Amino acid sequence: MGIINQFLALMALRYAVGKLSAGLTAVGLSGMGGTAVMGLLTFTVLVCCLWYFQEKLLYMPSVPNQDGSWITTPADNPEGLRSPDEQGLPSEEPPIVAADGVKIHAWFIPASDPNAPTLMFSHENAGNVGLRLQEFKELHARCGCHILAYDYRGYGFSGAATIEEEGIMLDAHAAWRWVVGRVARPELIFLYGRSLGGAVSVRLARELCEAREAAADAPLPAGLILCNTFTSIQAMLAAKYWLLDWGFVRRYLLRMRWRSIEHIGRVALPLLMMVGDRDEIVPSEHTDLLRRAAVAALGVQVHRVADGTHNDTWMRAGPAYFQWLRAFIDNVEHKAAAPVARDEVGDAVADADAPSLPPEEDGASSGSSPSPGRVD
Repeated sequence: MGIINQFLALMALRYAVGKLSAGLTAVGLSGMGGTAVMGLLTFTVLVCCLWYFQEKLLYMPSVPNQDGSWITTPADNPEGLRSPDEQGLPSEEPPIVAADGVKIHAWFIPASDPNAPTLMFSHENAGNVGLRLQEFKELHARCGCHILAYDYRGYGFSGAATIEEEGIMLDAHAAWRWVVGRVARPELIFLYGRSLGGAVSVRLARELCEAREAAADAPLPAGLILCNTFTSIQAMLAAKYWLLDWGFVRRYLLRMRWRSIEHIGRVALPLLMMVGDRDEIVPSEHTDLLRRAAVAALGVQVHRVADGTHNDTWMRAGPAYFQWLRAFIDNVEHKAAAPVARDEVGDAVADADAPSLPPEEDGASSGSSPSPGRVD
């Protein structure tokens, strides 16, 4: 469990520092000399903790419940978040298997119109897919889309396996292959990811675009939708653990990559980005950097939610969030029969503290409060 491991690591570090301080005092190393030794050894311990625990700091399949228990699978979730039927949603549980044999748990939530567009949702780093059911209910009602939402390996009811980037990408490709074969209009599948799921979606989009370049009949997403997504793990290290942001650490000790800032430049798709300006986990500047790096995108739209934080941007934006999504989807669908050049599509930037409607204009924000059970 990621949070337990972090807590134990911090307690071990605190104990070690206390013992070290007492030992230095006992041998007469105090003052500036003792402080220097303490600083060096503390830094060394931090680096060792980063090297050993780094995956557990990012991938958190289990999260604490309000009653002190732990949530791992959808069966552990609070009532209303255990299955789509608890939200009144129709659903299927598709038999998805990754290329290495790992079974992937997913829900396919069909729209009433078989010819509707599809959202393939890749979720954040913490907790199982069921904790996003309230959003799926809103997406289903307000956007009228099919939804495929899946858990990465090691999360929820998906098969047990080491959680790392290459494995997660196998899961994403498996989900993509299944949904392409399931929906009536595979040319209208949109990749939609938030936070870690945004990084998954960006890399998947790049790889699918490259597959299309190699084979004209390879299926291609209709567009890419991102919310509160980071540029890379290296950049997150600089933002959240700046004491460890050293060249040696980045080059030799940091195993995780998720280099969206590099992948997005090869994504030749329409791009919609939504960001909470009060995101306390991923600095909102990461969205600006990704936008500038998206040089191949067939039009970029960015919507900012002034009071949006990492987990509640979609709620803080209120109905405007789903209007942005629906308008983006409609715009792509309308232009699908007659593709236009990037400079004809144009870029759009909107702030959620101004009145609005279509995504080409400004978007409205509401003060909805966060829902229990939403985590990241």
